Amino acid sequence: MTISLDQNPASLFPADILNAPHPDKIWRVAHTKSRREKTLAHYLARAGIGYYLPMFSRQQSNDKRIRYSLIPVFNGYLFFQADDFERHAALRSNHISRIIDVADEEKLVMELCQIEKALSGPEKVYPYDFVQKGQKVCVTKGPLKGVEGLIIRKANNCRLVLSVESIMQSISVSVEADHVEPVNC
Repeated sequence: MTISLDQNPASLFPADILNAPHPDKIWRVAHTKSRREKTLAHYLARAGIGYYLPMFSRQQSNDKRIRYSLIPVFNGYLFFQADDFERHAALRSNHISRIIDVADEEKLVMELCQIEKALSGPEKVYPYDFVQKGQKVCVTKGPLKGVEGLIIRKANNCRLVLSVESIMQSISVSVEADHVEPVNC
């Protein structure tokens, strides 16, 4: 279900959670049940528990209009800071499969700050593991929609190889990384 952009949770709650240390609270990672990252974020905000849910904007178009959705960068994960009582309150939400305790909190906060900086910048951001080199993919948007091929390079965009096996020949074409999806084998 697509919701309007103003109904999405804030990425950071409170806004300074990555910069303001809370020595009595521990950083944890919630591995959520399927597609419940935003619902958990709303729950944690209502409970006053600080969290970080990195999201990026994805364009979705159909014949009539173009829409934008905020999609979690790390599908199925939300980072939150809580003491033991708040950890238990988060588990009671029924949106969490398991909680992962963080071994090196300082490193995690540094990594999350880098993620937030990248998401705030002008460059287009997409999850890197969305497609990998050597993976078979299907183009979902643009003039090559429906074409399947193999990713041979991934940098600013993907290099897609299309082959005709019967004559043992191939071509390669450049495609936007967010225009392809892995083919389920």
